Amino acid sequence: MLDIRPLAETGRDAFEAGTDLAPYLARLVRRAPQAYSLLQREGATELAAHALKQAKDAAALEDREEAMTALRQAKLANHMAVAAMDLSRSLPVHDLTGHLTGFADAAVQSALTIALRQRSLTQDGIFVIALGKMGAFELNYSSDIDMAVFFDPAVFYEGSIEAGDLASKVVRDAMRILEEDTGDGYVFRTDLRLRPDPGSTPPAVSTQMAEIYYESVGQNWERMVWIKARACAGDIRAADRFIGMLEPFVWRRHMDYWAIADVQAIKRMINSRTSASDLADTSPDLKLGPGGIREIEFFVQTQQIIMGGRNSFLRHRKTLKSLDALVAADAVDASVGKELTEAYEVLRNIEHRIQMLEDQQTHRLPSDENTRLRVAKLCGHDDLAAFDRAVAEVRKTVHGHYRDLFAEEERKHENAVQGNLVFTGVDDDPGTVETLKAYGFSDPSRIIATISNWHRGKTPATRTARGRGLLTALLPDLLAAMSRTGEPDMAFTRFTRFFEGLRSGIQTLSMLANETSLLEDLVTTLAIAPRLSQTLARQPGLLEALVTPSGQEYPPALSRGADFESQMDEVRRWQNERAFLIGHRLLHSRLPAQQAALAWSDLADHCVQLMSEAAAIETARRYGPQPGNWMIGALGKLGGRELTAGSDLDLIIIFEDDGDAASEAGHWFTKFAQRLITAISAETAEGSLYEVDMRLRPSGRAGPVATSLRAFDRYQHHDAWTWELMALTRLRPVAGHDALGERALEIAHDAIVNGKPDDERRADILDMRRRLWKERPPRGEWDLKLADGGLVDLEFILQQEMLLCHSADCVLPTVIDAAETLGEAGRLTADEVKTITSSFSFLQSIQQIQRLAVGAELTADQFSEGLKARLALAAGCERFSEVESRYRSVRKQISDLRCEKIGTLATDS
Repeated sequence: MLDIRPLAETGRDAFEAGTDLAPYLARLVRRAPQAYSLLQREGATELAAHALKQAKDAAALEDREEAMTALRQAKLANHMAVAAMDLSRSLPVHDLTGHLTGFADAAVQSALTIALRQRSLTQDGIFVIALGKMGAFELNYSSDIDMAVFFDPAVFYEGSIEAGDLASKVVRDAMRILEEDTGDGYVFRTDLRLRPDPGSTPPAVSTQMAEIYYESVGQNWERMVWIKARACAGDIRAADRFIGMLEPFVWRRHMDYWAIADVQAIKRMINSRTSASDLADTSPDLKLGPGGIREIEFFVQTQQIIMGGRNSFLRHRKTLKSLDALVAADAVDASVGKELTEAYEVLRNIEHRIQMLEDQQTHRLPSDENTRLRVAKLCGHDDLAAFDRAVAEVRKTVHGHYRDLFAEEERKHENAVQGNLVFTGVDDDPGTVETLKAYGFSDPSRIIATISNWHRGKTPATRTARGRGLLTALLPDLLAAMSRTGEPDMAFTRFTRFFEGLRSGIQTLSMLANETSLLEDLVTTLAIAPRLSQTLARQPGLLEALVTPSGQEYPPALSRGADFESQMDEVRRWQNERAFLIGHRLLHSRLPAQQAALAWSDLADHCVQLMSEAAAIETARRYGPQPGNWMIGALGKLGGRELTAGSDLDLIIIFEDDGDAASEAGHWFTKFAQRLITAISAETAEGSLYEVDMRLRPSGRAGPVATSLRAFDRYQHHDAWTWELMALTRLRPVAGHDALGERALEIAHDAIVNGKPDDERRADILDMRRRLWKERPPRGEWDLKLADGGLVDLEFILQQEMLLCHSADCVLPTVIDAAETLGEAGRLTADEVKTITSSFSFLQSIQQIQRLAVGAELTADQFSEGLKARLALAAGCERFSEVESRYRSVRKQISDLRCEKIGTLATDS
């Protein structure tokens, strides 16, 4: 086994030697002279203690910028100390990784404390769980840190309904403190994607939601993640209780066949087809490649997850301690345990030295021989060829033991008969025809002919031997999945459109071959949701987001120096992926309708914020400095946070000049508004974001696209029609100057609760509803918005009561909040509140799926059987006939309530 040798006896001398080989270590001397001086005077151990104390003390600094600087200086000092101890071999690698992790814990706690203090909050009920290497005290030299943040909604922020939003804001603030690359560098790169359903959940997840998620849809790979979980910051007691609550999920006492097979399948997905040349590569990835660190970790974790439910002795976070436990339990031979332990220590040591070169989160030995020689010398070896051979031997040892794990099951899997599916030759294979008939395909010959053409390379995805080979491996599962949809012909037709639209299908086919659940999801999506299938056909790369979200989870940080068009495209790329993830989760019942509405709305909010900032910068570049402040208000569904797939955005733009250039302000803000509308709605190479509707601004189409606050005030109080005030009840500031947004909201609320006598307002509202019924009748039975007793009636009822309540406290943009508040104010009875809220929840659950799947198709005969099943599931019904019955009942209840509160739709009544 390769021997990692010290560069010198003392830490200070070893670090000096390292600076000649690793440019990053040399830069540390220049960037952290005080730390370097302390290393020279007192040694690496004292420097490490100083760095840890500095990270902890940063929490007490009142000034955020000062605290960020202190944390970054502490990080530099810590890196210097760890490098000195590592290169002198004064501590074993597991003690070094433990120290790196302890420093990360201190930094995360300080960042969280600072973020909470900025918002005058305590850490009661909010906590950070360390996962992955951080959870196991195994961080490497330049690790990013895997975490998940949770909050107890009954405790954090005293159980307020705003707890979720506040918790997420705190998390974003804390992550920025750690991640932002300032003149002093960064502290840690962070990764929060190991939380439940990261594509659809906020950065801070409620403990209630997490518990439901893990109990209902938690997967085996997530159980493996939580093996290493531990509390690292925040409310530690709450965190420990949460981890305890998840113990039955992580450590199942009884593992059925399919659960064990799934764990084994996870193992099969990693380096299952490794050749001798792969192991001889002199520039391997020491973490993810064959014979790498991940194989050792999975060797341990797959066995822990299978046996640990019945044997608590195996439940350890640390890899080597867990491996020792497996040896003690006779699950692993002692000789194997010894070889894997030694290999793990060697690989982790080399990994550290690779990262010392440039402080990069990389695990690959450099392909350049001179650079790789520097790594070898950091390991104490001057002979590169001998070093390469020794590394290859270590990897061969690891991969041999990894390959032997579940070896019998691997052979069974490889030799399984896939069925009679032959798509070669001239004539249709009779056995294949029978198989396809059994699967439910009405015209097997059409299926065989199409697939035969694919095999012949008549589509871009199969023009290479590898593409055709992947298709062959994929077809049995693909056709079986189509059969399971209940509509195999439709599924095949839409898959054909998707597949033949791929420019190069290798990556997509590889993902589908390795991810059976992804294949099932894709086929089901294509079968029941033509709208999503069209999106996938246009942008097949979105499929990758279901496996590993490719873009950043948070909104992109737009560079102020980038051109306007580039910023538009960057936001579109991000929005496309996030929108697809939300839609996919919703369609597959992994995201409730109400949460989907919030997710769509939050996504739109972020896009408006990003594009408005970009538009302001572009306008200032072209027309000079901004002459005042602006705010963007959302109305309609966005204002009420009820957005659906494909919704347009009702926006209003209000500005206030700064007094110095009042005459020029209107021109500037008009140009700003035009650029914002273009930024959101224009079609680029990356598509568009949303259609923008500005008709709800003062004077509608006849009014300016940007309205001054004075004009807004005057119009709403003196000129606004009653229906405009109804629309104004949904006003919600989403971007721009906060104080201006609050003032606009105050003006709106004052106009809403004052003005015309109640009788006039009632008459206006009834007239408006009747005109709408006459001029825009429902387009079909399932027009949930315009139908008698649909969403428009529900909104009219609430908006009328808000206009008649004469209290700004009753004016709220969201349906549920408005109904409950009007009930508390005595404007609605308890039964009426219940009718409105339950009806809205039902209609929203149907509309979310309907708009996502079929858009404007509004008759039930256009719903596929698969879609009907999804609609029933979303509505909490066993079958679609129950949905139809409940839909009729809900509409009658709302229609009756509208007749009582507003009046009938018939004008001659």
